[in-house]
Amino acid sequence: MKQNRSLEIEIQGFICCDYTVLDGFDNDTQEPKLSYNRAKFVYDYLVTGGIDARRLAYQGYGSTRPKVFPETSPEDEQANRRVEIKITKY
Repeated sequence: MKQNRSLEIEIQGFICCDYTVLDGFDNDTQEPKLSYNRAKFVYDYLVTGGIDARRLAYQGYGSTRPKVFPETSPEDEQANRRVEIKITKY
């Protein structure tokens, strides 16, 4: 992002395992915002590293967009427990 100053991204956080709640429980913050907090952690890291915050967005999507469904193994759960980067402007 430092080399391509016109690049803008959305950081997307996801959780696994529970499709009955909006988001997972974050043991570190004691809040039910795990996917949101995952995305915000990456956002904060990039801002701290010198990336202009106006070029970044972040969103927690909970378990609404699983890569693997249904989850039948720990590997499936791990695949759904993730952060993805979406390029919104190039």
